[in-house]
Amino acid sequence: MFILITSFVVGIFCQNTNYANTNWNKVQGLPSMNATLENYEQLLWLVNISIGVPAQNFSVQVDTGSNILWVPYSVCSNCDINTRYNPSGQSYFKPNGSNYYQAYGSGECSGYVASDIVNIQNTVINTTFTMMFATMEQGFSFPTIMDGIMGISNNQSFTNIFQASFKAGQIKTELYGLVFNQPPLNSYLIFGQINPSLMNQVQWVTPNDIYRWKLFINKFTINGQDYSSQMGSVTSAILDSGTADLIVTEALYGILLKTYLIPAGCIQSGSLYCPCQPTAQELQYLPNITVSFNVVDVTIPFFNLLQNYYVAPQGQQCQVMLTYTSGPPFMVFGDPALLSIIPIFNKTANQIGIIGGVANGIPNGDYPGNEEIDEA
Repeated sequence: MFILITSFVVGIFCQNTNYANTNWNKVQGLPSMNATLENYEQLLWLVNISIGVPAQNFSVQVDTGSNILWVPYSVCSNCDINTRYNPSGQSYFKPNGSNYYQAYGSGECSGYVASDIVNIQNTVINTTFTMMFATMEQGFSFPTIMDGIMGISNNQSFTNIFQASFKAGQIKTELYGLVFNQPPLNSYLIFGQINPSLMNQVQWVTPNDIYRWKLFINKFTINGQDYSSQMGSVTSAILDSGTADLIVTEALYGILLKTYLIPAGCIQSGSLYCPCQPTAQELQYLPNITVSFNVVDVTIPFFNLLQNYYVAPQGQQCQVMLTYTSGPPFMVFGDPALLSIIPIFNKTANQIGIIGGVANGIPNGDYPGNEEIDEA
């Protein structure tokens, strides 16, 4: 039996409009193939898991930009997270004798590699899985909110939880996807037997990197104006659920700020802030960004860049989740982009399925970048 969770239709993105007409909140699938995500202020997307027998519970951030699942170990001399895994009395805990280090844009951790039973709570996934138990973690922004991170990147050197569950015969495919919504709508991690009515809407795109979910950008427009030349040599973007911002080039950020955001009444005071409930005059300036990912055009409505605008009273300023890159040779399309589409990931086939985009007629194919070294 399938469940149907309330729906809106994706709107016409070329017009400035309200979020309710420009985003998804429709999921169809078997109940056991959906895990509800907690949306923490549009900054973290958390899923509940348990590790071990007897089970120990953790709430971990879902991160398409990193490689490994980790939680803090019981013996952790430099850990800010209080929830720890205790191996005492665990029936299936098995260290493999190696260590691992993982760095993020904000935060880092290292520890022992071991396997144990991992369950995504209230789903069929309950499989032996290799992960890291951190003996050091520091620099994370929300150590009291999250208990660890579940990395589900495209790194072909690592097996993710869905591949392990598929090999164990618990799910029929190793596909997984993200349905991000702003409250009061629920958000979901979907996997395995995804409903055909949803899969029939997928447009498949080939990443140009064997380590990250990174896509070549053919074209970058703002409110219909082509600014592709302002990308410079940065012609790709990664889809990263572990990043709360949309991170573009410095040149594109300058254009967005001076041509669109400041005329719309936005201010820059440390971070960038815009009216949560803009007037009709301000709306005409606010930018909707459209990028061509190989064969698919994806539009990011401006309201998906505003943190918590849906609960803000008239006259209040909301933080704009937008910044620029001066480091990696790619842009980072974090949560504002993922609020605008439903991505379906097929790691073995090295493909991303995009639901919510528009076919643009550009031929699909491989692009430069497959030789890059993993820095996730």
